[in-house]
Amino acid sequence: MSERDESTPGWERWPVAGTTDEHRRLLLMEQAYDKLTIGHLERTGVAAGWRCLEVGAGAGSIAGWLAHRAGAANVTATELYPDYLSGLADLGVRVLRHDVAADEAPSGEFDLIHARLVLEHIRTRDQVVERLASWLAPGGWLVLEDASYVPQIAARPALRKLEEAWMRMAAGMMGSDVDWARTFPLPLERAGLTGTSAELSMPALRGGTPLAAAIALGVRLGAGALLAGGTITAAELDEVYQLCADPSLVDYSFQAIVAWGRRPAAR
Repeated sequence: MSERDESTPGWERWPVAGTTDEHRRLLLMEQAYDKLTIGHLERTGVAAGWRCLEVGAGAGSIAGWLAHRAGAANVTATELYPDYLSGLADLGVRVLRHDVAADEAPSGEFDLIHARLVLEHIRTRDQVVERLASWLAPGGWLVLEDASYVPQIAARPALRKLEEAWMRMAAGMMGSDVDWARTFPLPLERAGLTGTSAELSMPALRGGTPLAAAIALGVRLGAGALLAGGTITAAELDEVYQLCADPSLVDYSFQAIVAWGRRPAAR
């Protein structure tokens, strides 16, 4: 891959972004998180005819669910790597290659905007929340899900070392901030949204589950950068792989936090 400068969007600095291996990881993340995400979206009342925007659509499962709920023609799915989303385009979803931090808003106002595990990787994340809020129709909902690691409560020392090393690597390489979600719902309130709230949204990390497999694959893909940081060893990474395959592992230090709010209705 060619060298990327500091102006490159955060996730495009992930060395395997856009690859088949990254697609596999995203599919595993869908298996781990989709049930929770769908529950959050159902609380908004999303229904046929709602104009929906899925930001950073990943492998496309949530945009596909929205297409069945709201109508494919009413759904826009954006991605830095839209090659994963050809199936959505076949359904009639509008698929755009789009940088949410820099590109113009997709045309139209939206009744629902959702982003999962996206904004923590964008350096200008607070400004992006303001941008997304401005793209809502009056009364429209913004729903954000972002990651938060808590190494202090990791079930095993190797997991704690991994999380600490990953946080440093991701911050340096991509500008990620996995502490940011702990401020929810304040960024939504600063963006002028009302009816805001937030809560933890996470499955338990169990060895042998899709979430554990996604974490193990992500670690393998980022192993070079993790080891180069000098704070975790190859032996400790091997232990992480073993833990992720061990059904006796139960851990709650890999967290996600969901926040939601509405644009005030026009008077």
